[in-house]
Amino acid sequence: MKSSILLFSCFILAGTLSWGQAASGDDLLKGIEIDSLLEANYYKLMVVNSKVRGVPGYRIRIFSESGVGAKEEQQHVRASFLSEFPEIDAYYRYDEPYFKVYVGDCRTRSEALKLYDLIKKEFPNPILREDYINIK
Repeated sequence: MKSSILLFSCFILAGTLSWGQAASGDDLLKGIEIDSLLEANYYKLMVVNSKVRGVPGYRIRIFSESGVGAKEEQQHVRASFLSEFPEIDAYYRYDEPYFKVYVGDCRTRSEALKLYDLIKKEFPNPILREDYINIK
């Protein structure tokens, strides 16, 4: 009886030890490979994010022209916008061959649509665009 209990206890103990074994060498190598891939991807994202300024949002384009005199007209449109709406930022942009003026730093589409309705009276044909905006 004692020998059968001792034998049974040895089987239980052996099963418990094998159940709690550490990861094998292959599992450990896979873990290291995953860690190095995560680290490499993290650094790639850091480089991409360092090039992007601002956060995703919306701006409204109120001017886009090319040709002779377009740059002067761009400056005139921006100045007239700032005199009409001094609390709203306006930005120059040159996307070859177009000179453009964008206004506003709207975080949501609904905020941008309110601004759109406000400025379309003074500046006809504004265009709502997704852009990276400055945080205030």
